[in-house]
Amino acid sequence: MSNKNTTIALLVIASLLVSPVVVADENEDIPTNASATGVHDSLVAALDKANLVATLQGEGPFTVFAPTDQAFADAGIDLDSFDTDEEIAALTDILLYHVYSGTVYAADVTDGMTVVMANADHLTFYVMDDTVSMGDGSTVTIADVAASNGVIHVIDKVLMPPADVFDIPTTAQGTGIHDSLVAAVIQADLLETLQGEGPFTVFAPTDQAFTDAGIDLAALDTEEGKAALTDILLYHVVSGSVESSAVTDGMTAAAVNGDDLSFSVGEGVMVNDANVILADVITTNGVIHVIDKVLMPPADAPDTTGCDAVIGIDSTGIAFDNTEVSIDVGQTVCWVWSDESMAHNVAEISEEGDTTRKMGGIYSDEAMMTVDFRHTFDEDTTFMYICEPHATMGMNGKIIVGTGMEPSEPVVEEDRLPGFTAGITALAVIGAVMLAGRRQD
Repeated sequence: MSNKNTTIALLVIASLLVSPVVVADENEDIPTNASATGVHDSLVAALDKANLVATLQGEGPFTVFAPTDQAFADAGIDLDSFDTDEEIAALTDILLYHVYSGTVYAADVTDGMTVVMANADHLTFYVMDDTVSMGDGSTVTIADVAASNGVIHVIDKVLMPPADVFDIPTTAQGTGIHDSLVAAVIQADLLETLQGEGPFTVFAPTDQAFTDAGIDLAALDTEEGKAALTDILLYHVVSGSVESSAVTDGMTAAAVNGDDLSFSVGEGVMVNDANVILADVITTNGVIHVIDKVLMPPADAPDTTGCDAVIGIDSTGIAFDNTEVSIDVGQTVCWVWSDESMAHNVAEISEEGDTTRKMGGIYSDEAMMTVDFRHTFDEDTTFMYICEPHATMGMNGKIIVGTGMEPSEPVVEEDRLPGFTAGITALAVIGAVMLAGRRQD
């Protein structure tokens, strides 16, 4: 639709729909009718300033939603402040958001109907008790005012075009509360991915959520840290556009990192344990839902291939979940746990009851909240161990390998023939006597 046609449509609406006592001339175009109503002077002046009068005097047909002078005053629009090219462009965008190319009468409007206006933005209509309104609360006060090149509907508010829509990262960057998220996306090299075609659904934690989670991006500036950060961020992304109206209680969805997200619907919508505090922020490549917590992916199940016995931490958090294990010689024991609330380790002790580790013994290293320590036992033994930080609290265990006996020193077996030792001794004595006799000769 040309600017000329759009301008004409706006003016016609202004002339015909202002007041129930105003009689429009269906033989006149939209701008002419608008200028004659007495309540659309601001609209006509705006059309003139934006060079849209000739457009709305065109053939059309146009449907124009004409705000009254009071509507312009309520919106705080000062036409004298629109001087620069950028300001005139903004005014033009506002005016063309009131023009539809084609004729739409009130009877044609259905509840929830959405149309594309002359400025290329969408406008949604609602119908209740024979009253037509728009998404921002504007109401049609006079409908179906006929003009020679279209129809005018008088409205009580100026329609403001939706803000320009950008891709997901650009939209997040402009909120003022997602600086940490944007910085994390850049650090993880995911910016280009989230600027892609999509569509994506992103659950966007606020800066406060990042602070509450204790996430230090500087500490994640390593290869391992980058991998962990990427896993966390992709746990906030679902492939496809999922608006809040499509979420049902108990629903699950697969995040891009491969883990599942769970949803609950009550007074509001929750994803895992995070509340959706702002839903359905539309972008060019998907939708953003703002949440109040960082979603942490579930720990990956450890690969215990090659483990003949696996020992973890029990539900108390201060004891091993299997304190005595029996294995065969040559088998492997794996001590595995992740994301525990306290740090633990495995340290060999010399005797049962010791609370300090045996120097030079088997040792998993310093206590950590995530441990994957493996040892293969190649001889019969009883291996006793502790968790150093909690040894005095009785956090210990025992591995019985084979017979459980410590290997003994090798025994040199003697000849078991009777009198063999005595015979050897006698021969030695006889030899000594004979040697002494020879010396005397």
